This record gives sequence, C-alpha cells and structure tokens, in this order.
Amino acid sequence: MAKKSLINYVKSLLQKGYDISAIRNVLLKYGYTNKEIGDAVNSIYKPTIRHEIHLSHTTIFVIVFIFLSLLGIASLFYYSPSKAQTKLLDLNLEPITTTVEPGESIVFLKELSNLGSAERYDVVIKQEIIDPITNKVITQKIETRAIETFGSTQTRILLPEEIKTGDYILRAIVEYDNKKAVATLPIKVIAEKKETCFDGIKNQNEGGIDCGGICKPCEKQVLECNDNNPCTDDILENDACINKPITPCCGNNVCEEQETCAADCKKNEELPTSISTEKLEEIKEVAKLDPSKALQQCNQIEVPDLKDICIGNIGEVQRNKNYCSQISNLRIRDLCYSNIAKSINDNSLCEDISIDSRKDSCYMTFVLDNKDYSVCGKITNKHLRQSCESLKQLNELNQQTTAQE
Repeated sequence: MAKKSLINYVKSLLQKGYDISAIRNVLLKYGYTNKEIGDAVNSIYKPTIRHEIHLSHTTIFVIVFIFLSLLGIASLFYYSPSKAQTKLLDLNLEPITTTVEPGESIVFLKELSNLGSAERYDVVIKQEIIDPITNKVITQKIETRAIETFGSTQTRILLPEEIKTGDYILRAIVEYDNKKAVATLPIKVIAEKKETCFDGIKNQNEGGIDCGGICKPCEKQVLECNDNNPCTDDILENDACINKPITPCCGNNVCEEQETCAADCKKNEELPTSISTEKLEEIKEVAKLDPSKALQQCNQIEVPDLKDICIGNIGEVQRNKNYCSQISNLRIRDLCYSNIAKSINDNSLCEDISIDSRKDSCYMTFVLDNKDYSVCGKITNKHLRQSCESLKQLNELNQQTTAQE
C-alpha cells in the first residue's frame, strides 16, 4: 500500500500541471522505487470503491420481523414442557405361601399397575430370592409380561433342595426407560417335617389320613375321598384316596396364569384399557396447572379404581399427600403415599400407609435404592428389619475397608 504522504505529494504535483513521467523521474532521483511510485499513482487514479446499500423502512421492518419470528420458534422448542411419561409402573406383592420347606415353591400374587399413558407394551420382570446376610441371590425367575392398566397374577418360585433354613427376601424388579419398580416380601424356609402316622396329613404311602399303607388300616368312613376342596379332583384308586389338584381352578378367587374364569378374573376384565389411560393422562396434565379442575374431572369417572388412580396422579404431580386421603381403595391410597415419598425423598410418608407389608416395602425401597438405613427401626416385619440391619452392617464394613485401603 502506498504511503499517504507520497500520494499527497504526487497529487500536489499533478495539480500544478506536471505530467506523470516528469513526476516519476523526480521521485526516482530522490530514492523512491518504481513500485512505490506506481502504488501512489494507482491510488490516485483507481481509488477504493465502497459499496453502500440503502435499505427502505419496509425492508428493515421485514428483516426485523423474520428475525423475531425465528427467535420465537427457537424459544418455543427450548422452553416447551417435556412430554408426559408414557410408562409409569407400580409393582406390589401379596403373600399366599411364603413359609415353605426346602425344595418347595413359594406362592405370591404379583400386581402390576400402569399409571402412564402408553398403550399395551411388554416388560421384563426379574424375581429373586436373596440371602439378607450375604446379599447373594439364591435363585431367580425372569418372565415377560404385557402391561395395559392393572393386572394380578399368581406366581410360583421353586426353592432349591439344598437351601438352608432361615429368613430370606423375595425381591421383584421391573426395569424400564432408565427407571425401575421394586417390591419385596419376607420369605421363611423351615426344617423339613418328618412324615409320621400321626401328623394329620395324608403322606407316605397312606391310603387315607394317618391310615393305610405302613400305618394302621383305614376304616371305611375314613376312605371318603371328598376333601371339600373344589380345586381338587377326588378319586378312589386301589382303596386309596387321590386328590389331584386342578390348575387353574375356577372359583378360588385367584386369577391364575392362563386362567379365563370370569368369576376369578372378572375384576381385570371389567377395567377399561386404552381409553382410560388416555383420559387419566389428560387429567394429569391439567393437574399440573389447575389441580381443582383436575379433581372435578376425576370425580366424574364412574369406575371406582380408575377414579382413585386419577386422584393419586394429582397428588403425585402436586407432591401433596392430602390428595391420597381422598382415595377409597386402600391399595391405591398406599401406592399414592409411597410414590410421593419416593418423589420428594421423604421416608416419613411411608408411615401413612395402612398395611404393614406395604409400609415395610416402602421403607425397603429407601434401603435398597438410597442406602437409607435410618428406617430399619421403623420396619414392622422382623425378617425385613433384620435384613435392613444386616445390609447396614455390610455397608459400614465396606466403608471401613475402603477407608483402610
């Protein structure tokens, strides 16, 4: 780039009437190079052209409007509320036969409730028998279930023949979408009873109860095979009564696996499915901004259990346990207290649960998920309480070992 002083000097000479050749010769004599002289001359005859764009007021307004529109759309995507949960499960266990001998099966009811808005989908359920002292899994059963609204099934888990007598924990886990539902039950394994002719049970090779076979002969009236159990097939073979179990059995008030009995499974069949979940999710969204309006909509639902689930959803959204007290169904009310306790991380809400087994399950959730051993003294079931204390001691031992290392 030419020097400004040189450019000004050349301009002054041109204005006085000197031609370019004369000016060039003079500058060369004073030590300027051809390049410096050429740059100065070019700057004079070829000035930098600046392009200026003159915008009308209308054009400026359109540009500003487009910019603000794009900014608004970006803000809408950024600040829009997150999509409602499409999957929200609750898991509850109810004992049927949980005190057994080695090699026998424990029996329990497994209740799964879908509180989200998704339609029917499959989940994997892992059920484990755990030694509370060592936290070791003794045996487990994994199954796949289809979930819609609410379902209750009877489940059996066979215990190993070599299992030791003592107290154990049944833990069921459903994992989905980086979340999980957990429920527990205490299990007791007792010593195997010795079969005798005086135990009041038809066993060994007896033809009747404590008679026939190796025991004293049975009298005729003892050979009456009807055990008054509608779930057994009672027959007499070779002067011996045989009572074959009927599975599944219609009329035992238990909705068993693969059972289509309307009397036992009527409750599940009567519950609406996809329409109900969509309506519940709509009301749940309303509850975020207007809980009073949402409560009015819940009270208009005719199905009692769905109405209770709807009210429980308001309590969970608002994190307010007062809504739980308005629920009639004890199971759903307890679930409401339990879910709010988890969401606000306050184990004191477990105390409001009505049934001890569910209350203990609520406390055990804090033990297993948060390692909160302060609840051990609040657990009613002595086996679960002992398990909590054992896990606490094991955790303290691990911390001491880590500190020493």
